[in-house]
Amino acid sequence: MYGDSCSNFLNRVECGLIDGVITTHVIDEVLFKILTAKASCYLDKTTIWDIKDKMKDVSFSKKVYSAVRKYADYLDELTSYGVTVLPVDMGTITRSVELGEKYGLLTTDSIHLAAMMRNKICNIATNDSDFERADLVAVWNP
Repeated sequence: MYGDSCSNFLNRVECGLIDGVITTHVIDEVLFKILTAKASCYLDKTTIWDIKDKMKDVSFSKKVYSAVRKYADYLDELTSYGVTVLPVDMGTITRSVELGEKYGLLTTDSIHLAAMMRNKICNIATNDSDFERADLVAVWNP
């Protein structure tokens, strides 16, 4: 559904037409989602507890981490094209609590917003409509 527009966006980042910025928190969130999605291909039940238990099996872990490794390699490539990776510190976390409460965001989203505010970033490319409640940023959808 969004594949082409997302790919086009990332191509523009890779070409240096758009400044790409992510946080360590974004990386964690995406890698976790990739891991759980891949794990769900092999499990009947996919609660976090089922995944954690099955991860003890090294062959299962290798299968699941193949997708994680592929994306991590892509992130490494993106940083070589100039994408900046920002850290998330306690100041950002503290501010995220205030922003989450004010705009009714889940903690992950409020951390993203706080990191943006801390670094004077006012544009976000996302499919998450919750960011539209935050009048601090312009939301760009694919």
